[in-house]
Amino acid sequence: MHFSIRHLTHYRYSQPVQLSPQQLRFHPRDDGAQRVIDHQLNISPTPMGRNELLDLEGNRVTQVWFEQQTDHFDIEVSMQVVTLRRNAFDFILPPEATVLPIDHAHDYICARAYLERIEPDDSVTAFAAELSLAVNRDTLKFLDRLNRQLYSEFTHIHRDTGAPHNPAFTLQSRRGACRDLTLLFVDCCRAEGIAARFASGYQKGNLQSRRRHLHAWPEVYLPGAGWRGFDPTHGEAVCDTHVTMAAAAHSRDTMPVSGVFSGQGATSTLEYTVEIQVLDSA
Repeated sequence: MHFSIRHLTHYRYSQPVQLSPQQLRFHPRDDGAQRVIDHQLNISPTPMGRNELLDLEGNRVTQVWFEQQTDHFDIEVSMQVVTLRRNAFDFILPPEATVLPIDHAHDYICARAYLERIEPDDSVTAFAAELSLAVNRDTLKFLDRLNRQLYSEFTHIHRDTGAPHNPAFTLQSRRGACRDLTLLFVDCCRAEGIAARFASGYQKGNLQSRRRHLHAWPEVYLPGAGWRGFDPTHGEAVCDTHVTMAAAAHSRDTMPVSGVFSGQGATSTLEYTVEIQVLDSA
């Protein structure tokens, strides 16, 4: 699919503030699953300095810093991205990856961060183990069962602000926003020996919707397949309907804007607009 996306972010401050160096993650990943055709990033006020970099997990980051105080911080990004993967299961797993837990002895140094439990809790461990045993520890069946269960048995909500709830809370409440379900999915996978990470970006969704948002979903690392996405908000495996901006072992490392401001007594407000079009779905 050929996506055209425009994302406007507006911070307003009650009085002039000094912005710390800001880390911006508004550039899509460019890999085997998607290709960036065009990307424009405009910032106001004009930064004193700007540095384009790759973080440890391969995400494009724009670092900006400012000299003068400001009463606003505006970020305008427009992009065109082509998603390339039509079949979510176009791979062959080696035998050792078809049964849980997956053996990561040969790549543990790289996989360790994606196997570390988020907030270990017996209820999440038991929930994942029950699903795994129900499918005889078959890797792909476990992922499908987990994905479908979080979709069909949990209430999906929208929260504009706030960090993801911890996995045990989401499991107990049986409700959550996309980032909450993502974190629960990731922790269940890690409990069963599947390397998993948090991904953030955009989805096709309902193109007629008047209000669009950033989206979150989990990705798992499968030997022979690489990183593959699943979306428990929709109960489907990810193929060409999602545009990934950032993916990381910890959700905090996928935030589109990371940074603080200083100013005695100053408060801030945030407004944003996301526009998504599909120019060609063929």
